[in-house]
Amino acid sequence: MIRYVMLWLSIFVFQQGYSQPLELERKRLNDSSYVNAIKADGVKMVGIRNQKYKVWTKRNGTGKIKVLLLHGGPGTSPEYFDNFPASLGKDYTIIFYSQLGTYFSDIPADSSLYDINSFVNDVEEVRKSQGLDQFYLLGHSWGSQLAQAYAAKFQKHIKGLILCNNINEKDEVIDDYQSLLYADILDSIPAFKKYADSLRFGFSGKFTDFNDPNALGNQIRKEAWPIMIKRHYARIPGSMPISLQRSKEHSIGGLMADLGFMKKINATDFDKYLVDITIPTLFIGAKYDFIPPYYYVKMRNRMTKNNKVEIYICPKGSHFAMWDDSDNFFNALNKFILKTEGNSIDGQVNPLFHDK
Repeated sequence: MIRYVMLWLSIFVFQQGYSQPLELERKRLNDSSYVNAIKADGVKMVGIRNQKYKVWTKRNGTGKIKVLLLHGGPGTSPEYFDNFPASLGKDYTIIFYSQLGTYFSDIPADSSLYDINSFVNDVEEVRKSQGLDQFYLLGHSWGSQLAQAYAAKFQKHIKGLILCNNINEKDEVIDDYQSLLYADILDSIPAFKKYADSLRFGFSGKFTDFNDPNALGNQIRKEAWPIMIKRHYARIPGSMPISLQRSKEHSIGGLMADLGFMKKINATDFDKYLVDITIPTLFIGAKYDFIPPYYYVKMRNRMTKNNKVEIYICPKGSHFAMWDDSDNFFNALNKFILKTEGNSIDGQVNPLFHDK
């Protein structure tokens, strides 16, 4: 039961929004943010899967350094990347991409269309359509895993790879870590503090009962989940930035789960892709993420064919460190890219990693 509780925590972030295609279509047509995004400057709908489906892309800027962004989920929209152009500046061209089955792209309800290899080939179609070569590929959360799979097959086109806020570990590893985070939260809630150590040490009981709305597990979840969001999802005082909020509201993670894509992702050994990557690679994690940050060293150590791997842990950030620790996130990203470009830069010292 504990494993179920914590797995729910790990994917709940991406399962907000709509789960039925017809409901979604009605909502999109009446959503000004959707209409504006489709009509925005730089938008190009790219044909994929033998031109049967179209995915949304948007090009921003004219800088010589090209960065293609792969969002998380699966099923989240790319809106939470909206701060990249301003944060990186005029030397960059940013390419946004809404994957198949997400808010700005076609959303076919056919489970056979949702598999890793097909999504890798979709990224390649986007690359070709945007005329990208020797570009930088950044993947966040699930997008980090997609980026690994793409890079293993098409790394000749990539100049540098940035993998953010995800690790290639079994569910149990992440579940155990999240159990500790959740137990810390219960410690801060007087009414439920007595269950913290039980959760922390792996016990189950009434506090893990979700069988009906009044069950104790659901009562605890109602109190604890908003704290989980504030501590480990986006550590932002006050209201969430509109881009991040819209990305959450426009998530179609529920449909992705219903179509079996989450199950396929969880069953995939992404290390088989990671070990074949030889291009310069940067891992970006965050101290307060619900993804355990100390596992990035293990990720790097698995890349035995690659001697150009760096790690940066954002000291103030959580899962969306590009928002809640933006200065450190974009400074690390920019330094890695400039170093890969061959420019002279000051040495980067990570306050949380001194292992080299």
